[in-house]
Amino acid sequence: MFFRLIIAFVIVYLVYRMGKIFLSPSAKERRSFPGSPASIAGEDLVKDPYCGTYVPESSAFTVNINGETLYFCSKECLEKYKAEKMN
Repeated sequence: MFFRLIIAFVIVYLVYRMGKIFLSPSAKERRSFPGSPASIAGEDLVKDPYCGTYVPESSAFTVNINGETLYFCSKECLEKYKAEKMN
């Protein structure tokens, strides 16, 4: 009896997985989340010198210090960097 229950469970699980694979939309048809950028594919990531986080160059906060452009993940990291390095 126990063996039949296990086999039935495995069959149900396999049918579920096959249905999920065949009935789910393909990657091309999936919609993006509302409010997300249309595409950032191929965009360079830059490293925040304060916290070390990588962010897309287009959404980074930038500042030019001594002829060098620095990129930050947030305004807070930018301000903290300025407070530590500029004093």
